[in-house]
Amino acid sequence: MTLRIEREGKIAVATLDRPERMNAISPEMGRELDTFWREFDADDDLHVAILTGAGRAFCAGRDLVRDSAHDDERARARRSTDDAAGLGSWGPTSTNKPVIAAINGWCLAGGFALALSCDIRIMAEGARIGSMAPKRGLLPGGGQVQRLARYVPFGVALEILLRASHVDAQEAWRIGLANAVTSAEELLPTARAWAEEIASNAPLAVRAAKQAAYEGALAPSGFADGMALESRLYSEIMETADAREGTTAFAEKREAQFTGR
Repeated sequence: MTLRIEREGKIAVATLDRPERMNAISPEMGRELDTFWREFDADDDLHVAILTGAGRAFCAGRDLVRDSAHDDERARARRSTDDAAGLGSWGPTSTNKPVIAAINGWCLAGGFALALSCDIRIMAEGARIGSMAPKRGLLPGGGQVQRLARYVPFGVALEILLRASHVDAQEAWRIGLANAVTSAEELLPTARAWAEEIASNAPLAVRAAKQAAYEGALAPSGFADGMALESRLYSEIMETADAREGTTAFAEKREAQFTGR
């Protein structure tokens, strides 16, 4: 198992548990996340979820250091073009129950997409969050473009996305990407305190508030169209030579040699 689940009353704590790989998302972890969100949504006794990582990372993104990593992602990208939510399926996109990301360390690429798909982000001092995709010849997928451009000032979103950069916890809080910054020791206690406060409220009212916020603030037709476009472009980029070179170079620990093809 690559996802560790603990129940604490009305709260579920899900821990990404591949610390030796900085919790990089393998196909197995992706399936376990999808299953967890479905089961969490269906369980009337659970009101709030906390998502965090084991070790020094929240999640370093998709696991590129596998022989089949690129081909597996190409196949996933092709499937996603018929379902705009496909590339975001690791996150809690199918539930109106609140989800808190307790970001304990590095949060990059697919891990960034996963954190953005949560409702509240609390970061530990020393954690960093951002996109790395263009450095690997990839488009920032899984909702990174659509959500980031709606969550922070547009120019700041483009800076993070185009520079393929990451920011520290204090900067994430300054631009509104993080809701709070704590010490590493206080990260999970703070997340639990917030979760307990949310869980003490009327559950149907809480879920309705979340639904109204997303369907209003994110303008569903525009967001859905944006996700469909992001998904299509991601699939197209995955077919390029640069995408294969970027992921191969990362796995081989060398600088990528991009050719624009």
